[in-house]
Amino acid sequence: MAYHALIVEDEPSIRRLVASILIDDGWTASEASNGLEGLIQVAAQHFDAIVLDLDMPVMDGRTFYRAMLERGPPVPTLILSAFGAKAAALELGAPSAMQKPFDLDAFSRAMASLVRDSHGDGQ
Repeated sequence: MAYHALIVEDEPSIRRLVASILIDDGWTASEASNGLEGLIQVAAQHFDAIVLDLDMPVMDGRTFYRAMLERGPPVPTLILSAFGAKAAALELGAPSAMQKPFDLDAFSRAMASLVRDSHGDGQ
């Protein structure tokens, strides 16, 4: 079974890169260009993980994450941001964070760990 990730990122080149890495790793990937688009998708379908930027127009990552928590159980989230990713993860209670620019292999390992920790099997 392939895991399904939502990439919430305003920069198209980063969204495409992250989607490409995930697809190469056997995931399916959906994309949102801001937190509001991300919330609409989270309400409409199941995701096994979210890759979340913090600094976006319309709705930023922090607002998205807090709104997601209000709607039900959180989707395991990796915060991927140029500034303050680890501090934001601690502040919000998100399980994982990486700074941009990021190592592609480390990103793959972080996503595998995220689903392994939340689903118990890492497949």
